[in-house]
Amino acid sequence: MTAVAEGTAATTSAVTPEVALERATKWANDYAARLTEGTERKLAELAGQSNGVQPRIGEPTNGPYVAFDVVATSPIQFGGPPPYKPSKVIAAGESAFIIALMFVNPAIGPGFIVPASVQLGLRNWRMTLDQGNLTTGGVLPQIVATGTFGPAAATFTPVIFSLATPNPGSDPWLIEANVTVDIVDPGQPYAAFATTFLDVDNDPGFVGVPVGPGFRHELPNRYLIYSE
Repeated sequence: MTAVAEGTAATTSAVTPEVALERATKWANDYAARLTEGTERKLAELAGQSNGVQPRIGEPTNGPYVAFDVVATSPIQFGGPPPYKPSKVIAAGESAFIIALMFVNPAIGPGFIVPASVQLGLRNWRMTLDQGNLTTGGVLPQIVATGTFGPAAATFTPVIFSLATPNPGSDPWLIEANVTVDIVDPGQPYAAFATTFLDVDNDPGFVGVPVGPGFRHELPNRYLIYSE
């Protein structure tokens, strides 16, 4: 299942917003499938050990067992043919997306006679993208996505947030993005926020020392919007 939360519509000279969204959806579903395969394989390996994964940081937890969590990407642009251009520096009016992936542990762990994936079957969730404009000190409109899990919650559920990229004028805007998720049904103590994000940029780095793509933990997920 893929949920899509729309911000202000944006256009690019390369592709239409509809095509960009279609590519973002395919990327998100493919990545969720790869994560699911790898995670379930790892869970099988850990079955005789700690019997869980530690993706950080969600609740409930019990020792090393994390039942529920969320991770987000840095902005991705889907103009032109693959490989798509990742970019934390976005021209005003271009289509760009942040993709969040909600994790539900399908394994039985300490304190969990019933796995989280079964406990959350047919439960309702609400995810938000909250963004602050560090340049102006303002707050951008919150983007909300909601959905309902299937009879057994998927290990990873991708959610696509379409970013608003208005013209900031002469001063570029530095934006910080945060993702939260909550199970809204009464009596379900499941909630998380993204303390880790997948930086998809291949950064040339300071003074030519490259920094490759990868997961960044406890670092802010920031991007820049500028006027061409």
